[in-house]
Amino acid sequence: MKERHEHILGEVVRAYLNTGQPVGSRTLAEQGELGLSPASIRNVMAELERQGMLSSPHTSAGRVPTDSGLRYFVDSLMAVDPDMNQQLENAVAGHLPGTPERNILLKRATDELASLTHFAGMVWVHEQGFNRINRIELVPVSSEKLLAVIVTDSGEVQNRLIVRPGDTSDAQLHEISLRLNELLSGCNLEEARLRLQREMETDRLKVRHLLEDLKRWADAPTEGQTEMFVSGQRQLLEMPEFAVVDTIRSLMCAIEEREQLLHLVEQVESEESGVKVFIGSEHALVNMEQVSVVLSRYQGPANLVGTLGVIGPRRMHYERVVPIVDCTAKWVSRMLGGGLQTK
Repeated sequence: MKERHEHILGEVVRAYLNTGQPVGSRTLAEQGELGLSPASIRNVMAELERQGMLSSPHTSAGRVPTDSGLRYFVDSLMAVDPDMNQQLENAVAGHLPGTPERNILLKRATDELASLTHFAGMVWVHEQGFNRINRIELVPVSSEKLLAVIVTDSGEVQNRLIVRPGDTSDAQLHEISLRLNELLSGCNLEEARLRLQREMETDRLKVRHLLEDLKRWADAPTEGQTEMFVSGQRQLLEMPEFAVVDTIRSLMCAIEEREQLLHLVEQVESEESGVKVFIGSEHALVNMEQVSVVLSRYQGPANLVGTLGVIGPRRMHYERVVPIVDCTAKWVSRMLGGGLQTK
């Protein structure tokens, strides 16, 4: 994108995030930062609209950023303020003092995310008592049963007797085994549940009973099930984006039922590091096109890994929210890596 176009897109996005109102060319010209006439700005804004970065609400002559425009802004135009980052680090460090109890730290982190952003703060804790699946082997036991041997990445082995699909040859079992490893390798239990459920819905290998048995194994209670902390949901009720009943109802259901949000957590935990931003329609959460989610993974000792972040309006100040999530994740990782107990 041309530099002038980037500059104007950035100004439109910042003005929109500040006011929530469509932004006109005259408004930008009067601010004086661009040094361009309203006509010149209007021409560039029209071109940005053709590129799908801006849109024109029917009730206004101004323009607002689309999801694509916000995505370009987040990926390429956000300004990094070292002073603000230092202030955030000091604030987070001051409110998340060292504690010997992991859950106290994570609950405080959730509250801090909600307090600093005024959105809903969320923290997930994964893999307590269970590592990621390294591989699955299917061993024939009889004409009706298979032994599923589940090996974790720490070397732990779990065995489960499951239904053998009728009249399956060794070659077919090999194909099923390959598919299961493709599906589940690298997953923790929560992710395995979700992927097995989706595989059952398509059942492309016609092995539904086998998948049901594996899902029952994944559903079985284990020590240290995945936990989720949430704080600040009520703050969202005061925002215009959440005045629509369907939006707030869908949001509360997503938080309570977890499954939709865990799809996003899977994407975050598949990456090594960094903050991931899901803008508007990108996250595919039902009835939540005006909602954005900002998440980052954090790392603890041994097999403990988790995700934290915020959910709030699509019209959020990403230049502030992204560093808040990033700083909190880094601080939590540092504290957990410092030998915290995992009660």
